[in-house]
Amino acid sequence: MSIKKNYLYNLLLQILMMILPLITVPYVSHVLLPQGVGTFAYTSSIISYFSLLGILGIDTYGNKIIAMTRDNKRKMSENFFSLYFLQLMLTLSSVAGYLILVFFFIQQDKNIALIQTISLLGTVIDCSWFFFGIEMFKKIVTRNIVVKLLSLVAIFTFVKHQSDLSIYTYIMCLSIFLSALVMWFYLKGQIMIVRVTWKQIMSHLKPAFIYFLPGIALQIYFVLNKTMIGIVANNSEVGIFDYADKIRMVALSVVTSLGTVMLPRMAHTFAIGQIEKARDYLVKSLDFSTFLAIPLMFGLAGVAEEFIPWYMGTSFLKCIFVLMILSPTIVLMAWSGVFGTQYLVPLGKMREYTTSLYAGAIINFIVNLILIKPFGSIGASWGTFAAELTVTLVQLYLIRDIIPFRSIGPKTVDYFIAGFIMFLIVRIVGRSMGVSILTTVIQILLGSIVYFSILLVEGYLKHDGIIYHEIGKTLQKYRNR
Repeated sequence: MSIKKNYLYNLLLQILMMILPLITVPYVSHVLLPQGVGTFAYTSSIISYFSLLGILGIDTYGNKIIAMTRDNKRKMSENFFSLYFLQLMLTLSSVAGYLILVFFFIQQDKNIALIQTISLLGTVIDCSWFFFGIEMFKKIVTRNIVVKLLSLVAIFTFVKHQSDLSIYTYIMCLSIFLSALVMWFYLKGQIMIVRVTWKQIMSHLKPAFIYFLPGIALQIYFVLNKTMIGIVANNSEVGIFDYADKIRMVALSVVTSLGTVMLPRMAHTFAIGQIEKARDYLVKSLDFSTFLAIPLMFGLAGVAEEFIPWYMGTSFLKCIFVLMILSPTIVLMAWSGVFGTQYLVPLGKMREYTTSLYAGAIINFIVNLILIKPFGSIGASWGTFAAELTVTLVQLYLIRDIIPFRSIGPKTVDYFIAGFIMFLIVRIVGRSMGVSILTTVIQILLGSIVYFSILLVEGYLKHDGIIYHEIGKTLQKYRNR
């Protein structure tokens, strides 16, 4: 399947993965309030550590190994079974460890923490890394459409009062478990039933652990923020940061979808020795990611002041400032996604990749330690920004000789200019119209038109840029018909 189709399928997948909480945010935020939302986010952050320990990097490592051996069905099947048996042992141990923690050490919110075990069981049976490796994105998207729509209906049907936090937790956790379970029905015909030895199983432990090390760093500045806010501040501040972060991640999913698609393609391209082709993929991916990330950054910061009040309610007004601080991380994560996920990881440069993530994690922890106590969710958002900036700068230094930045630089400047003009227009509309759904819709539509129009004119004048070339290719196809 082509990269464009895989990107579109994975883009839909990533949006669906985030769309449920976003659709339910206006409803859930008014029903459960920041305290309930924060309690769910805080207990979810704890379960994330055990999920990370259980999967031990097999999700990323398995994706790569399956991609590299997909031309040999028997070898691919051996890799699948040996990897999954290793995952099964590790994740069951993780479940046992989590239950010990809950029963003996967690006093507050113990009931919610116990329900979260269901999502951890979803990690036990998760095999989606196999389908990512063979680039079968369509089936993954189909699964998520069904499960997410069912959970959406369940939330609006059964979550009616602030005391329904446990019901909400059941629904969210069951959606994760069922999403993982359904994928096993798609395995038929994709793999052969083969026997694997203990030696084959354990042969994956060390390389999977190498991929696990970056996961620790990622967990530190993706999840530790919520854990630290819950410990140092309170669950309401966790809820404010969590919902602002959810909005950011939905915008980011438009960009990071490309990285998920490109990882197996880049691994396969490197494996068969097509280095120049891989380099070409990398340059085009960086250009495209920047082209999308910059308007998302400016757009999110531009609409926040008029969007948050009607969308979440007055209890979440602090989300405006958190979202504005977090918005630049969309561009930073788009770049680090290309440098790390699409180059360092497929090429096996895990030491360099891990170094960049740990640098970000250390900075994040230090900034959180200093700022969360006096500023709560706003302090955590500055910690996230500092972490992403650090990761991007380190990776930029590590691959400085790979990407021709001189040729990409002028287009990046064009994107920033167009994005900034778009931001000014969006703010003028917001100040003029005030808080309303109509204001947000007009801001998004007008902002998009301004951004793409500016780039289209620039591309036409320079005969350069993604929009100009894509329109040109489309017109050429119609001429050839």
